[in-house]
Amino acid sequence: MKHAFFLTLLFGAACAQAAISGISVKPTGAPAIKGRKDVPIATVTFAAAQDAQAEKLRLDIRGTNPSDVVCFSLGQSECARVENDAATFTVPVKKGQNTFSLYAELSDTASVGRPLRIDGERIRVASVVTRPAQEIVDRRLPNGKLRASKNFRIPGIVMTPKGTLVAVFDIRYKHAGDLPADITVGVSTSKDGGDTWSPIRTAIDYAGLPGGNGIGDPAILVDPSNNRVWVIALRAPKSGHPIFKSKTGTVDPAQCGQLFVAYSDDEGETWSEPRNITAEAKRLNDPDTADWGCIFQGPGAGIALKDGTLVFPAQIWGNDGRAPHHGALIYSTDHGKTWTSSKASPFGGSESTVVQLADGSLLLNTREGGGPKTRVTARTTDLGQTWQKVETSPLRQPGNLCQAAMLRVGDTLVFSNPNSGKRDTMTLRKSTDNGKTWSKGIVYDPRACAGYSTLCPMRQRGQDYVGVLYEGQSDYHYFQRIPLGEIQ
Repeated sequence: MKHAFFLTLLFGAACAQAAISGISVKPTGAPAIKGRKDVPIATVTFAAAQDAQAEKLRLDIRGTNPSDVVCFSLGQSECARVENDAATFTVPVKKGQNTFSLYAELSDTASVGRPLRIDGERIRVASVVTRPAQEIVDRRLPNGKLRASKNFRIPGIVMTPKGTLVAVFDIRYKHAGDLPADITVGVSTSKDGGDTWSPIRTAIDYAGLPGGNGIGDPAILVDPSNNRVWVIALRAPKSGHPIFKSKTGTVDPAQCGQLFVAYSDDEGETWSEPRNITAEAKRLNDPDTADWGCIFQGPGAGIALKDGTLVFPAQIWGNDGRAPHHGALIYSTDHGKTWTSSKASPFGGSESTVVQLADGSLLLNTREGGGPKTRVTARTTDLGQTWQKVETSPLRQPGNLCQAAMLRVGDTLVFSNPNSGKRDTMTLRKSTDNGKTWSKGIVYDPRACAGYSTLCPMRQRGQDYVGVLYEGQSDYHYFQRIPLGEIQ
């Protein structure tokens, strides 16, 4: 790969210029992250003919907004501030091959829409939405201190018609494990396109709900007709047993997972009391649902259809966790007054994501737990009363499986997931033929992670962007704003 940076070396009288050779600067692929200065954005290597205790190296950063960067550091060197479009480091050099990691500390005014430019190359900028041990501003401990959460997982995001980004996720207070646990649905908002994020608050809490045992795995959508933001989440059974042990033929909170919705009419600032829609979605009077133990959301993001129908992607788990697992839809045709569910997709799957195509049909893409390690795609023209399998170029999923996200922007579909055998290599791919074939894509973060992501369309200054909220490890969530035209 060509050098992403231009590096020049400045030598003292005791060191001849020929002592250093073979300089290589290779980007790691990781974004520079606001609020973190410990993420290597490039690797610098060169050969030295002799040892030197202090060698000066100069990094050319022309094209980077100087106000976006506090300083750069190379290995353990002191943080070098930007002066005259450059940063100069003093580092020890050993005879032979030398390797240093390059780090960037960004300013508070750095923007996710303004990448670092070094020698004509671009390094994307990400913002932090959640971080380890972050305090929840509306939850206090008995001693009066704000309660903090050890972990955060399972993101969902929308942009409202007013331009507010509303992000939801699990607040996993005590550990990173799934329901049942001390989990609530958290929310953070951004009014500047993802550059900065509000303190975390609670959108849905299980404390006031019958049964307890946590509520999470949220999905989110916005109704453009009234700017109402809806969140749907799953509450663990009263008995405390795992969700996968939910029973068929009942909506009893002691026997199966419970499905709740809540809404916000003020850009995610405050939320309605959650409403239980388990009976509406599980439909016990319908023979089609006889083998449904639990139906719940995607997770991630839902959509509003052209006719106003609100749709969340869904998944169905069989009795006591046994087969069948299926993808499905949970939807409302009256702007959230009532909710119902589709028939199960007969092609398997679990966690799902959905888009509406230009012809009005819906494309449902699901995580597949058995057989080939590729995603499963189905299409419906009647809100899931019937399904047709769609053959596509393979969309890989990691060996331990993972959620994914899909989005439609104009005539382009965008897909996000870990594109490797493990949960790493977070990748955006695109399709211009309704999902039949997919591009190779771009890696937006190569590092190991928890793997879940969520997408929203953004348009700024006449350009289309994809907003990406994704998990780092089980505590960090990051946000990037990536131009649609960059996805190859």
